[in-house]
Formats: sequence, structure tokens, C-alpha cells
Amino acid sequence: MLTLEEEGDRMTEDIDQLKFCELRAKGLMEEIDRRSKNPTVVCGKCGGKADLPEHLHNPRPLLKKKLDNFWG
Repeated sequence: MLTLEEEGDRMTEDIDQLKFCELRAKGLMEEIDRRSKNPTVVCGKCGGKADLPEHLHNPRPLLKKKLDNFWG
């Protein structure tokens, strides 16, 4: 039987392995928010936007809109 601390560590490892589609299916919206603070890629499967391509099943570069650089 696992101790509470070991179980917590195992759950953290499991969450780290999940992709956006899986996080959304499990209702882990806080984890999705944490992984998409400054998105650079978008998923071709679910449309989720993430900071790192490892968090998505089918990552594609996130295209910048013309207005993103309008003032800068």
C-alpha cells in the first residue's frame, strides 16, 4: 500500500504525462491553464494552445496575427 506522499508523487507524474486532450477529458482545467500561459504551438487534433509542443498530440506552430506586432 502506498503512503499518501508516494500516492501524491505518483499522481503528479501521471498528470505530467497527459496531453491537452486527456487533461480536458479529465476536467483538469487548472493544469491546462498552467501549460498555456505563453502559447507557441496549437494542436491540430483538439485546437488547444500550449507553451511546449510536448503537451500536445499534434503540435503546429502558432501563427502570429498581424495585429500582434502592430505597436511593437
